[in-house]
Amino acid sequence: MDDILLQCPICDDVTPHVELKREESKKHFKITVRCLDCGHVHHIEERIKLKDIHVIISRYGESEKKTIQLPTDENLKIGDRLVVYDEDVEITGIDTTKRVSSSKVEEITTLWVKSLNIPKKVGISINDGVTTHSVSVLVPNDYVFDNKTLYRVGRLFFRIKKIKTEKGTFKRELAIKIKRIYSDSAKPLRDFEDLTENIV
Repeated sequence: MDDILLQCPICDDVTPHVELKREESKKHFKITVRCLDCGHVHHIEERIKLKDIHVIISRYGESEKKTIQLPTDENLKIGDRLVVYDEDVEITGIDTTKRVSSSKVEEITTLWVKSLNIPKKVGISINDGVTTHSVSVLVPNDYVFDNKTLYRVGRLFFRIKKIKTEKGTFKRELAIKIKRIYSDSAKPLRDFEDLTENIV
């Protein structure tokens, strides 16, 4: 474990210390340390101030409201991940007195999040030159779509033209980051990825 620099009450100076023991809870933080200069063992304690935060969890267009407690001095930003009642979520929006992209918990009233524990619902547009067909599939969050693979949904075969995300368009991306897929119909081949059973 790396040495940490702390104020030693015996040396009356900032000296290197080693951590001997750590106790943490939501409202309390305590570590036992030993000064490497004089050998004195002492404790560092801090009480953590918590705030109730409303959390709106989104799952396939439906939402659920819960309340959690977070340390007031913690900084949160869009894209951060949290655990809310044993459910992994990702922050998609932050409300203070206005909608912001990052904030200290002390200023936050509501967090908008999406669940990461459920499969990702991905919308796909398939253009056959005359009509654009729309279909949605459920896939694992870490499923990778790319423009080199031939996909099948029902009777339709397609290749990806572009993948739209919050940060732009790509040719290859994880399902969890995808807002929508735009593709062109393709001729059936023997080698393809079948998503028919994933259609919703």
